[in-house]
Amino acid sequence: MSYPSSYTYETVYILRPGIADADAQDIHKKIDAVITKFQGTLKHREDAGIKEMAYEIENERSGRYNTIVYTGKGGVVEEVERHFKISDDVIRFLTVAQSADYDFNKVKQQIALAEEEQKKNREFKEQKKRERMQ
Repeated sequence: MSYPSSYTYETVYILRPGIADADAQDIHKKIDAVITKFQGTLKHREDAGIKEMAYEIENERSGRYNTIVYTGKGGVVEEVERHFKISDDVIRFLTVAQSADYDFNKVKQQIALAEEEQKKNREFKEQKKRERMQ
């Protein structure tokens, strides 16, 4: 059995909502350097902006959500997460291993379609409920 020489990972991390853009860029540059150090490539980066969190984390009710998809040799995830742990501006992170053919944009599009379908179903149910009440 042969193993791939590098793996694909998706990491979501939450920055403090009040972080300056320059400080956020510094964190991004450090992570980019770690990925490069482990012979990896950054496939995708997304800043989803400030969103309210489900519960308070480190006295914060909202956070700046970021997602990166990258490849790298063994140890890249540990090193990326070590940098997150050191930074006071990163309040939470999660890394998931993905298949080699993972396409973030395709998955994001599928999620948007599913959310739209769910919204239509909810509106249809509410309309039927109103019709029964009349």
